[in-house]
Amino acid sequence: MIFRRNKQPKRDVALGIDLGNSQIKAAVVARRGDKYTLQEYAVRQLPAGSSRPYTEPQVVAELQQIVDSLKVPDRYAYVTLSCTSAMVCQTEFPPMPLPEIKNALKLNSTRYLRRDFSGYYLDAVPLQNEAAEAAKAKEAKTKVLVGGATKEEVDACREALVAARVKPEAIELAAVSVINSFHMVHPEIGDDVVVLVDVGARTTSINFIHKGVPLITRIMHFGGAQLSEYISQILMLEPREAEEEKLKMSEPVRELERTAISPLAREVRSSIDFFERQHDHRVRQIFACGGSASSAQVLEFLGEAVGMKVECWNPVQALDCSGFNGETPRVMALGPSLAAAVGVVMPRLG
Repeated sequence: MIFRRNKQPKRDVALGIDLGNSQIKAAVVARRGDKYTLQEYAVRQLPAGSSRPYTEPQVVAELQQIVDSLKVPDRYAYVTLSCTSAMVCQTEFPPMPLPEIKNALKLNSTRYLRRDFSGYYLDAVPLQNEAAEAAKAKEAKTKVLVGGATKEEVDACREALVAARVKPEAIELAAVSVINSFHMVHPEIGDDVVVLVDVGARTTSINFIHKGVPLITRIMHFGGAQLSEYISQILMLEPREAEEEKLKMSEPVRELERTAISPLAREVRSSIDFFERQHDHRVRQIFACGGSASSAQVLEFLGEAVGMKVECWNPVQALDCSGFNGETPRVMALGPSLAAAVGVVMPRLG
C-alpha cells in the first residue's frame, strides 16, 4: 500500500526490501508449487542518529551493494517501509469502484478518516469479507483498509531506490507486510483473534487480526533503539557498548530492560482492553517479530507486563533454507527481523 504499478506480474522469484529506521533487510524468495524457498538474504546498518535516513548517501550505497550482491535476474523489488509517519486504519464507503474510493480519499481525507491527510500518499484496499457481504446487500457500505505515509518520506524513499538503480514494483507499509508472513507461518489460526507486535528500531506496529483481516492497527514511536538508549543513559555507555550489554543481558541490564519496555507493554495492554470493549471477541494469543523479538528475555518481560504470554513468530520457519547449509541456524536467528521483507513478496509469487 502507498504505491503500486498498475500491472504487477506474478513471479517465481521475487526480491523484498525492508527499509527500516536503522537497517535495510532484503530477502529473495522463490515459489515452486506449494514450496517456498529463501534463496538469499542481506542485512545492512543505516547511519546512526539520522532523522531522515533515506536522504543519506550511505543508504543509496548500501542499497546498490545489496542488490548487486544478490543473485536476482533483474533489479525489480517489492519494498516495505517502517517509517515514522505511517498510518493504517479502516473506514467505510458506499458501493463504488476502488479508483473512485482512492480519488475520494485524495480529495477529502478528513471526511472519511476524520483527519487531514492531504500531505500523505494514501492507498486503499477493500477488506474481502466485508466486500463480499456488501455485494450481497448491495446497499450496505464496504469497509476499506487505508494506509499511508507522508509524501516527504515516501518521495525520499523512492528517490533513494531510483538512485540505487532499484525498480520498485510496489511500496507498502511494514505494518501490513508482516500480516502476510504471519499467515504463512500460522495458517491454522482461524476464528481466534491474535495480536501481532512488530518491534522495529524506532516504531512498533500492533495489529489485531481476525480471519486474516486487520481489525485495528496501532503504530507507536517506540522500538529497540529506545531500549538501548535507556541502558546507555543509565549506565553512561556509548551506544555500541549499550547494545553489547543488551545482548549479554546481565542481571543489572535485565532490570533496566524490564523498566525500559514498560511503555510498549502499557500500549499493548491498553490496546487489548480497548479492542475487547469495542468488539465481541477476546484476544487469545500475542505474537511478536522484529529484532527485539529474537530475545527470549525481552518477550518474557513484555508478557509479564501485559499479563499474557508473548510468542516469537519467525517467517523463516515456513521457508526451505536448506541451501544455506551450515548457516541455517544463523538464518533462523535472523528470521524475526525478516518478517516484513518476506511478507511484502508473498502475495506477488505466482
